[in-house]
Amino acid sequence: MKTKMQRILASASILGVTALFPATGLAGPNDHELPDEDDLFWQVTSSMSRPDDTVACQAAINALPLADLINYAQQHAVESGEQMPNWTEEEQNQHAAEIRSQFTMICTMLAQMPAQMEADMTGEADGAVSTNLFGMSDWHHVTGLYFQKSGQGRISFTNTLDFLSYKFFRFMNNFDSMVEMNDGYISLNAAMLDDIKTYGAQLTMYGLNLGQTQPDIYVDGKLAGASDVSDITYDASAGTLTFTAKHFSSYRAVAKGASVKAMRINKLGKKSVKYNAHKTSFRIKVKGKNLKPASGQTIGCNLGFESASKVSYSKSGKTVYCTFPMSYFSDLGTFPLTISITGKGEVTKTSAFTVK
Repeated sequence: MKTKMQRILASASILGVTALFPATGLAGPNDHELPDEDDLFWQVTSSMSRPDDTVACQAAINALPLADLINYAQQHAVESGEQMPNWTEEEQNQHAAEIRSQFTMICTMLAQMPAQMEADMTGEADGAVSTNLFGMSDWHHVTGLYFQKSGQGRISFTNTLDFLSYKFFRFMNNFDSMVEMNDGYISLNAAMLDDIKTYGAQLTMYGLNLGQTQPDIYVDGKLAGASDVSDITYDASAGTLTFTAKHFSSYRAVAKGASVKAMRINKLGKKSVKYNAHKTSFRIKVKGKNLKPASGQTIGCNLGFESASKVSYSKSGKTVYCTFPMSYFSDLGTFPLTISITGKGEVTKTSAFTVK
């Protein structure tokens, strides 16, 4: 399992700046590489206004109590397999200085985060994504935030968000698999991020060709009702549909009266696996309904924030096989499982599978 310091160093890859530490051999950015939610690291970010606020970052590091740093270093030693160390005062000060030095490197990495994120989003192969996040002066209180995919759709948040928190680092790190906008379809996988599940947002779909009558809106394969959407505005000539989503999930617009086949997960072939560092992967068999992609669509499978390395499915659309690298789950736990099909929808089974 990863120690605290390994997680801190691994955050380099999360921020897209692994070149700073070429010798670490870190894997690609994944949720399990983030420091734990209660890690001392997040006390540092709490004092910063933006990721590139290096002055506040360094000041927060300098202000960390010596006792906290020593305790942190001791925990790291125990997680590495040592007995609880009995350090001299000089050794304690040395270990505390090492922790501060590691956190200072994080300051350098964080400073590059906005520019790296913006470059990644504008360089999306299937359409550039724009946002007003990078112009915000206070990332702890982000208001009026939007993400827009050119010609496809827009999500405008109505709540104030904290983008320097642990949970939203996870969200931005996994933006590609969390958010999808294309051809009358907008999805935000809030099952992976409970904090925003009930956040309100205005959704806009562009480029629709669904006739003159206001389209039907489906949520998770079911016709949306008053508890799902409100304030619907449709401009047939412009091909735009705007509405307030009362909770986050998968929203799809279809011509009035058209039918939609809902995706469904009924059960898993097995609900757990024992972690084995000597095994390269494990496979989950998923039984359900309407889980087959149509021509031109792609299918994906996520366990928590981790994407499957291989996904296959039966011709009937009733079975999906998801293969995951074993090393991604060294931290163990119980995770939700999501099957997603581009342009069609997604379905999530919460607390679906345990790595123990």
